[in-house]
Amino acid sequence: MKKILKNAIIVTMNKDNEIIKNGQIEIENNLITYVGVSRESEGEEIDIKGNILMPGFVNTHCHLAMTLFRGYAENSNFNNWWLDYMRPLEDRLEVDDCYYGAMLGMLELIKNGVTTVADFYINPTETAKATVDTGIRTCIGVGAITGREIISEEFLDKEIENICVSEIIKPLLYAHSLYSCDESQFSEITKYAMKHNLIKSTHLSETLKEVGDIATKYNMTPVELLESYGFFDSPSILAHCVHCDKSDIEIMKNYDISVATNPSSNLILGSGIAPLYSYVKNKINVSIGTDGAASNNNLNMFKEMYLADNLQAGVLNQARAITTIDALKMATLRGALALGYDNLGRLEEGYLADIIAIDIHKPNMQPLNNIFNNLVNACESNNVIMTMVNGKIVYKDGQYYCNAVYEDVMNHCNKIIARLDEKGI
Repeated sequence: MKKILKNAIIVTMNKDNEIIKNGQIEIENNLITYVGVSRESEGEEIDIKGNILMPGFVNTHCHLAMTLFRGYAENSNFNNWWLDYMRPLEDRLEVDDCYYGAMLGMLELIKNGVTTVADFYINPTETAKATVDTGIRTCIGVGAITGREIISEEFLDKEIENICVSEIIKPLLYAHSLYSCDESQFSEITKYAMKHNLIKSTHLSETLKEVGDIATKYNMTPVELLESYGFFDSPSILAHCVHCDKSDIEIMKNYDISVATNPSSNLILGSGIAPLYSYVKNKINVSIGTDGAASNNNLNMFKEMYLADNLQAGVLNQARAITTIDALKMATLRGALALGYDNLGRLEEGYLADIIAIDIHKPNMQPLNNIFNNLVNACESNNVIMTMVNGKIVYKDGQYYCNAVYEDVMNHCNKIIARLDEKGI
């Protein structure tokens, strides 16, 4: 049956950044069939009560099951955090631990208005199972997830077969980083990506140590080294890119590259502040990720938008270095483009019905002097009152509508941590 979302302020994110008051959206199956002013129409009516409808957030870099390690190893710089804490913990995880960690992360994302997430973590088949149970749209990375995998066409074929169990799952190729993967792994992943027209991703230039180590070993920057591997010859998402210089940017702007910035994680781990203004100025697509909850410590795209916008203003002493519309597009449309969707991230006819509703009647959203400014600088995750993915409501008014009971997921996650505690977490 057709769904009719009525009585809304619609933030379309279309080419004109149009806002429609007294608006209505009509949905058939998983697609938007009408966006405009209210009209008579037959179908299941959902009264939005004068609140905002906007595209759901697109989180382009996350490690979902790391929600299990939220708050652990605080006040650690990146290398100490990753090598001394995270890797030993990950080696002790059991396979289905990743299912419950991913479930917890997905439920948090849904509550926070995220409708699409790109996940890069061990045991990706468990992420796929969690996707089916929660209903969130997921791009799942396969490949050199830890850097220890032997990459081949047969290996990647099998990994993709195992995760593609739903229409809302899309495979991505993944090489963890230059400091954990070798040239052969990057080459195999690049070759497979070009053959099968898939997007690939890696961590890059996240810390000064990474940049310095690569320079010492290869006399190149990380960007130059990846270019020499041919990694940029097909579409790529580069996570973090905190320490890229002018010569790196000159290279990046010549390729189909998206930067997935993760402001909170980069601050918490002492990695730095990415030069987003320079990327935008040079027409490099910038999207937003939350990273994992172990280095964030939550999966809140409102916070990431706020930081992506305002950290640039502070560092450059330029209030409009990144505009609020820029930040909002990074979290929606530009994230969708980074992940290869041409029908996601806007509220337009023919686009996927991934839509969230924002309560504007709470004090932090009043008055509505500027809706875009309010969404980026005033709105909070508790203003999200509805999340719809692929035409289905998965969260509304504090209730989940999916094959998951939050209390059960929470209890399982705490049992996992109790087990690890017994073994000396």
